[in-house]
Amino acid sequence: MINKLYAITKNGLPVVPAAAYEPADVPGKKASRTLYLSVAAIVVAAGGAVAAWGINVIIHAIASLVYYGEIDTAYRGIENTERELWIIGIPVAGALFLVAIARYTSFLLRALGLTVAIGAGNPLGVENAAMLFNGGLGAWIGKLFGCTSDECRLLFTAGMCSTLGSLFGAPVAAVLLALEVFLAEWTLASILPVAAAAATAAAGSYLYRGTTPVLSFTALPAMSAKAMIGYMIVAVIVGLWARLSTALYHLIGKWFGVLTKYNAWYLLLAALLTGIIGYIFPRILGTGEGYVRDLLEAHVTLAILFTLAFMKWIAWIFFSGANKTGGGIIPLLIIGGALGLLIGAPLQMAFPSLMINAGIVVLVGMGAMLAGTSRAVLTAIILLLEMTHDINAALPAILACILAYGIAVFKRKKRQELTRA
Repeated sequence: MINKLYAITKNGLPVVPAAAYEPADVPGKKASRTLYLSVAAIVVAAGGAVAAWGINVIIHAIASLVYYGEIDTAYRGIENTERELWIIGIPVAGALFLVAIARYTSFLLRALGLTVAIGAGNPLGVENAAMLFNGGLGAWIGKLFGCTSDECRLLFTAGMCSTLGSLFGAPVAAVLLALEVFLAEWTLASILPVAAAAATAAAGSYLYRGTTPVLSFTALPAMSAKAMIGYMIVAVIVGLWARLSTALYHLIGKWFGVLTKYNAWYLLLAALLTGIIGYIFPRILGTGEGYVRDLLEAHVTLAILFTLAFMKWIAWIFFSGANKTGGGIIPLLIIGGALGLLIGAPLQMAFPSLMINAGIVVLVGMGAMLAGTSRAVLTAIILLLEMTHDINAALPAILACILAYGIAVFKRKKRQELTRA
């Protein structure tokens, strides 16, 4: 079955580094071969789950060492660092390692470079490095199992997508990500290995972390018609911002593509910008995953919201666009959630009868930003539900993701029609 969604999602902001394998299927394979690939995918996901948590630990350890002078494997915000002017140089040093190692074709080595760069404060999520590493692990195990080139690509996809299961406890979203973004054609032979990998990674996550949802906050209220109007307004505005982000990401990528034809070290300019912004607003540095819970519980000030919604956005879009690392997931959740609350708070004050809930408006911003940039609308919806375990989040999450997706697709089709005219 031809995947018609791929023609739409391929124009969005990539979730993972652009160096990933081209989409591939394994059509027409015998049942025995499909079973063989599924077993290989399970091995990939099991190893990938361990690798993802290892990368998470390494990133936190590097951040703690370079910003606080001690090794701590737990997440620690960078906003309390006393490095002063050294803050400007630390992200550049991390990016220097990334650029130096980028000349190698190995996905595993590139993931190592990305891990160091993120630990040094560059504004990406753990999943950026983990997905690239697990994809490379899948390709390597495919060669070890004697798989063909197409089968190795499929195992690359299985390893990459299974990371959603291990880091976010979202196996269904992992399968949907493959279906929407990475599989140009849907066949049983291509879907089963991905599903097996996603389930294995999620099982590893549950064994390590338990069944506690990744995004936990106070109980959400039931929806009301007035509140839904407010959430839809927020979703439309964030969806427009997501569309702008996608356009700028590709534009910045083209700019740096021209620069790096002369010298690859021009990529360090993006890290320098991160360092300068980080010196003024240190909250933008690193993964920033600790702010996700703060946003959902509205434990943030107006200054923090501005920093996360705009200053982190600038640093993220320049660094990810220049280095073609893909948008990731955590940065999009933080930026979208902060922007959603930044819009929702004054909207509630202007119209008190709307009764907007802070947690839901953050969730709406997260979903709209993720769906509007990646255009993987089903993945975004299910990811939010799997991360929250709250059925009351279903309706606003669905509407937010569909509205943002519709804005992205409508604007693209309109431009194509004008071009043909």
